[in-house]
Amino acid sequence: MDERDLKIYRMLRENGRRKVSEIARKLGISHPSARERLERLEKRGDVRVQALLNIKKRNFVSAVVNLRVRSMDEAEKLADVFAKCPRTVFVAATTGKYNLNLALIAENHSVLEATIENTIRPLEAVKEMDVSIGSSPAYPEFVDFKLDPVRERAPCGKVCADCYLYGKKCSGCPATVYFMGLDGKRG
Repeated sequence: MDERDLKIYRMLRENGRRKVSEIARKLGISHPSARERLERLEKRGDVRVQALLNIKKRNFVSAVVNLRVRSMDEAEKLADVFAKCPRTVFVAATTGKYNLNLALIAENHSVLEATIENTIRPLEAVKEMDVSIGSSPAYPEFVDFKLDPVRERAPCGKVCADCYLYGKKCSGCPATVYFMGLDGKRG
């Protein structure tokens, strides 16, 4: 990325709906040149413009989950699984006492606890877990909450309708047809 690409990134970070004509004017280049640069940045995967949910405004809660998994190989496989979870905002295989770190968000504490207790704790590969549950994150305020209720089975393999917590403590996985919405009610 050259200096102009970085300026495009900064402008889009400030306002993802910024018009290409405005980008071109601020960079002192033609509209077609600005459009080409933006398309190239997107095609290379250097930037992506998307809608993000304001989790601070919606009073989402957060958790940091540190896991000691049997092996780094299993930690990396689980990292791939958790990366698909709608409530995961960060996942990384790490070194040290714990070899997998997760940051999770949820609509309320009950949903967050249900996610941890029903999805993470039962995993055979998990040997030890340290959980810190917190309030709404101070940062980031906006996240990519993967809201796409189109499948029966959650990315983790669970079926919400089969879960004893569904409808009681949990509003369902946002990636499934069982998701009750951000307010916990089917609509």
